[in-house]
Amino acid sequence: MVAGTLFTYPESFRGFKATIAANYSGFALKTVELKENEKRNHVPCYESDDKKFNLIDSNAIAYYVANDEMRGQTAEAKAQVLQWISYGASSVITPVAHWVYPLLSLVESCQPGIAKAQSEVRAVFGFLNDHLKTRTYLVGERLSLADISLACDLLLAYKHVADEQFRKPYGNVNRWFTTVMNKEQVKKVVGELSLCVKAPEFCADKHEKRMAKFKAATQVKEKKAKEPKAPKEAKPKAEPKQKEPEEEPEEDFAQEPVSKDPFAAMPKGTFNMDEWKRTYSNEDTLKVALPYFWKHFEENTEFYSLWYCEYNYPEDLSKVFMTSNLIGGMFQRIEKLRKNAFSNMGVYGVDGKNTIAGVWFWKGQELVFPLCPDWTTDYESYTWKKLDPKSPETKKLVEDNWQWEGEVKGMKFNAGKTFK
Repeated sequence: MVAGTLFTYPESFRGFKATIAANYSGFALKTVELKENEKRNHVPCYESDDKKFNLIDSNAIAYYVANDEMRGQTAEAKAQVLQWISYGASSVITPVAHWVYPLLSLVESCQPGIAKAQSEVRAVFGFLNDHLKTRTYLVGERLSLADISLACDLLLAYKHVADEQFRKPYGNVNRWFTTVMNKEQVKKVVGELSLCVKAPEFCADKHEKRMAKFKAATQVKEKKAKEPKAPKEAKPKAEPKQKEPEEEPEEDFAQEPVSKDPFAAMPKGTFNMDEWKRTYSNEDTLKVALPYFWKHFEENTEFYSLWYCEYNYPEDLSKVFMTSNLIGGMFQRIEKLRKNAFSNMGVYGVDGKNTIAGVWFWKGQELVFPLCPDWTTDYESYTWKKLDPKSPETKKLVEDNWQWEGEVKGMKFNAGKTFK
C-alpha cells in the first residue's frame, strides 16, 4: 500500500472511519481538513503520495488503510465485516441524517419525514440490540472495521437526538457503542463523547439565517463568475480581409431550458388571479374581497376549482410554530404554482395538539400537484377534497378559512400562512 492523504471536513463521521482504521493499523495516513468553502468532487477522498491511486468512498478508504486483523482474517469474517459496512451505508446513514439534520435546523423541518426517520432508526437499534445480546462486537471476539464503521454511522444520532429515553430499551447497543467510542485509538479522533441529553427542536430563525448566508455566498460566486474578463489586446491586422462571421454570444450555450407550463394547454377563462390577490391583500376580506371572489368565480367555475385539505398525521405535530414552519416549507417547494393558485393554510389547535387545514383555489378541475414533479413532495401528506362551489357548506368553509376563523375537529384557528 502507498501512503497518502485523506481530504475530509472537520468532525465528519465519514472521515473518522478512515482515521480510526489507520490508527489501529499503523497506516501512514495524513489528514487535510477542508474549510466549508473548499470544494472537491468527493469528500472524504484519498490520494496516494505518488498521485497514482485515488479513492472517493469513505468505507473504501477505511477498508484500504485497515489491516487484515481489522478486515477479518477468514473468508467468513471478511464477508461479515463487509456485510455490516454495507448495512450502515444502506440502512443507517440516511434515516439518521433525516432525523438529525432538521432538528439541528440545517434543513427544512418536515414532521412526517422526521417521524419516519425516527421509526427507521428505532428499527436499526432494535435489530442491533438483538444481534449484540450475546456478543461484545459485531464480528468475532475482537473489534473490527465493522464496529468502527457502524459506530461512526450512528455517531450523529447518539450525539444529537438519541436521548436517554430513546436509548433506554437498547442496553446492548449502548454498551457496544460506548465500548467502541472509549477505545484509545477512537478517542484520539472523536474525542470525549457526550451522549444526547435532550433532542433539540427545529429553529426557523436559525434555519433562515443559515439559508440567507448560503444564498448570499452563492450570489457572490455567481457575480464573480459573470464578471467579464479583461479583453486581450487586439493584434494589428496586416491587411483588411473579408468580414468574418459573427461569433455566437457566449450566453447562448448557458441558457437554461424553458420549463413547460403545466397550465398552458388549459382554457384561460376570465378570472384575473393577480387582481383577486391584490383585492384580498388590500381590501376588507368580508365586505370587499370575498364578494369580489364569488362574483368572478361564479363566471369561471368551469375553468377554476376549490379544494379543501387536512393533514394526515396530526399526532406527529407538536409546537404550533413548528407546524407553521411545515406549511412554509411546502409553500417554498411549490413556488412556481403561485401564478395559478391561491390558498390559506391554517394551524388549528395549540401546542401539543394541533393540525393543518386549508382551502385552495386554482386553475383547472383536477388536483394540480401531480402536474409537476417539483410539486409532489408534500401533497400526499394531506387528504384532498374537491368542493362544490354551489354548496352553502363550501361558502362557509371558504369564508371562515380566508378570514382566519373557524375550527377543525374542535380545534380553533391559531396561526396560518397565505399562498398568493
